[in-house]
Amino acid sequence: MMLRIFLAIFLSASSYFAFQIYWGEQGVKRDEELAKQIEYQEQINKRLKVRNDALRAQIGDLKRGEDAIEEHVRTELQYIKDGEVFYRIVEK
Repeated sequence: MMLRIFLAIFLSASSYFAFQIYWGEQGVKRDEELAKQIEYQEQINKRLKVRNDALRAQIGDLKRGEDAIEEHVRTELQYIKDGEVFYRIVEK
């Protein structure tokens, strides 16, 4: 009789701990979810780093010379110099 009670308590405790290890708040499933979130965030960070590096390079170019400023103004704002002719091609 005592062995059955001990066995029942042991199985219950083992089941509880197994549940906590796998599905509990600090369990394996939570670790897998966090690993996926970390991987996703690292991908976002890599894209943002590439964008930031490009912006830093553009800022450096703009700080260094007038040619970069002129190129930026011409492409972004569509400015033209005196004496130049601007042609716009419109697709139908």
